[in-house]
Amino acid sequence: MNSTNNLDSTDELEYGSWISLHNVQTVPLSVDHFWSAFDNYLELLKAFSGRTDVELETGFGKPQDGPGSIVRFNFMDSVVRDRLLVNDRKNHVWKMDIPEATPLFTLYNVTFKAREEGDRATEVSITVDIVLQSENREERAEALKTLREFLPKRIPEIVAFIQRRDGLELIPLTESEVKQLAADFYEKLDAHAPVEECTPFLAFEEEGFLMQFPSGVKVQNREEFNQWYDGAINAYFDEIHQVKEIKVTPSSDHADVEAIIHWEGSMWKPPAAHSKRVVVDAHHSWVVKRVPETQQPIFKSYIVHKFEFADGSAKP
Repeated sequence: MNSTNNLDSTDELEYGSWISLHNVQTVPLSVDHFWSAFDNYLELLKAFSGRTDVELETGFGKPQDGPGSIVRFNFMDSVVRDRLLVNDRKNHVWKMDIPEATPLFTLYNVTFKAREEGDRATEVSITVDIVLQSENREERAEALKTLREFLPKRIPEIVAFIQRRDGLELIPLTESEVKQLAADFYEKLDAHAPVEECTPFLAFEEEGFLMQFPSGVKVQNREEFNQWYDGAINAYFDEIHQVKEIKVTPSSDHADVEAIIHWEGSMWKPPAAHSKRVVVDAHHSWVVKRVPETQQPIFKSYIVHKFEFADGSAKP
């Protein structure tokens, strides 16, 4: 599934600031099949991770489904109530809010939209508008971090819900999903993100997991990846990874991928007066699998076969 994230706010952590988060993914289902997940409000919200004791509020004229229905659950040690506002099955628009403030949010609105992209392909967007509750900036930062971690999971969780409900086999990976996996992974590498933000892209628990590089270095588990990553981010800076060419061959349970990745990075060895720039096209082959629980793609193997250095490039 293809995904993008944007944060629209001048200072998202200013107290009382309106924050809008947006995520877009392309799912390998027809729009009507995907939208069928919204037919049952309670069962849909049960499919979302991070929630326990999910139940429908009844009595006092509350609707069982449709606008006005409320589902209550526990989230991060507090009780939250989600109220359905709109389920437009014709135009594929769905909206909900919280009827009262929670320990995390004074305002929380969610909007899903979907549109057909072609045979068995639907573009789905989720927009979350919030105002953070706490007057403490660090607490607001932590709440926003939590939301941003859960946001990209929601659309895959809906797909996984449909898969379980309908008894579907894993849907073959698409080229756009593999490209997005690579883009998201390389975004973390280029930013020298904390290692725990990089490891979710790698299937360490899969038998036969392997990363391998032309130097002969092999990574076969989480601990070895942590060691490799620590060495890499301390050796290079101002890195750029770009997918130059990619060929995806999907099968029922995985995709075989051949790729050329353009990589640049600067390195400096004291007491040199200047840093040196490495510029290279790296030939890769990957095995990418879909995680059944989340429907997200993940690297089962990541092999770099050879480097083609640009003229004048430094050598690592």
